[in-house]
Amino acid sequence: MTAAAWAVLVIALVIAAVDWISVAATIRWLEYATKPGFMLALIVLAVVLHPANPTERAFFVVALALGLVSDVFLMLPRDLFVAGLGAALVEHLVYISGFRTRELHHGHLLIAGAIAVASVVVIFPAIDRALRRDHPNLVAPVIAYLVVFVVMVASAGSTGSLVALAGALLFFYSDAILAWNRFVKPLPFGRVVNIVPYHAGQALLVVSLLS
Repeated sequence: MTAAAWAVLVIALVIAAVDWISVAATIRWLEYATKPGFMLALIVLAVVLHPANPTERAFFVVALALGLVSDVFLMLPRDLFVAGLGAALVEHLVYISGFRTRELHHGHLLIAGAIAVASVVVIFPAIDRALRRDHPNLVAPVIAYLVVFVVMVASAGSTGSLVALAGALLFFYSDAILAWNRFVKPLPFGRVVNIVPYHAGQALLVVSLLS
């Protein structure tokens, strides 16, 4: 990476750390600044680094912008979960489009897809039961989102980049934690446990543009 890219990455990581503190301490005004601030820093990082594939970079910038929109919807006091879910779903479709600009590695695709499906088998039944009991109107949107997310993880793996796959999986598990914490039962420090892998996953996806 260039010196400028390293500098932006460091700034993004500092913003992420401050966001974790704001979430842990429930400092809402600070969270409102740092959560979108982190995504803005990643967008700048994607723009200033020298990608292996400029077309993939263009898709990722759009995906990150959609992720920023989704984050804003999900952190506001109003219940905009469906709007946030919709923005994130389109974000994953754009990430998939970016991954498909690379050479397809079928073996890696199958392995990544198997990991994603196995994760769903372990995690989703409890979330599905909770949704059907308390939020039946969310069952179909969440399942659609989950299907797209599994394809996104498999597509990340299909690039042959372990960095991209790690980023996609961390993103996937972050959203699983968010759903569990929101619909099944609150986890100890659940919001922090959700946001840390989310930030790490998004950052790794951007870094994967280098190779």
